[in-house]
Amino acid sequence: MIDLTGHKVLRESQNHRLYDHPHFEGALLKVRIDRPKKRLIARPSQLRYGNLRQWHREANEYLSALNRGCPEINRLAGFFGFTQTTAGPALISEKFSGPDGQLAQNLGEEIAALALDDPRRDTIKQEIIELVDDLERGKIIVGDLSPDNIVRAKERGDKLVVVDGVGERLLIPLNIISRHAFKASLNRRRKLMLGATHPAPPKPG
Repeated sequence: MIDLTGHKVLRESQNHRLYDHPHFEGALLKVRIDRPKKRLIARPSQLRYGNLRQWHREANEYLSALNRGCPEINRLAGFFGFTQTTAGPALISEKFSGPDGQLAQNLGEEIAALALDDPRRDTIKQEIIELVDDLERGKIIVGDLSPDNIVRAKERGDKLVVVDGVGERLLIPLNIISRHAFKASLNRRRKLMLGATHPAPPKPG
């Protein structure tokens, strides 16, 4: 078991606390902190994995990309397994840095810091198009594709990388079964992502 007593929390989200891995440079420990939502009828995956079922989906999708040997796997954070810590169960993931050498901020934060007329929004829009095209080419399913789950990784030549939300979320895995469903879902998420770079102006009251 890894003792995280006294270790600095790098970032905290609704689902995770992030720590530097104390033994492996360039690796993060993503400690799960949320609790599973109660459902009238629990899914089999929830009965078996509880609030760790998202990690089960992510591991499955990463293994699927490895099995296909698709180079587009480089658009995903490296997955290094699981471990137990004094703070709770943890997923071991690749760590990405920003220009300042600190933990990379997510794309949502990067976009929010820009003025609405900043030309860098157009650059980010093109980068999102390239990212989603790569995910489609690699047949990689990201069930929660949003700016909050993407970072700009210095270690990948400043390319956009998906760090969370990977895998099929539906009980009936339509995106795995049907190529049409996969493309339709990805196109919906592409539209939402591009809309985040150039939000519509508020309507006059």
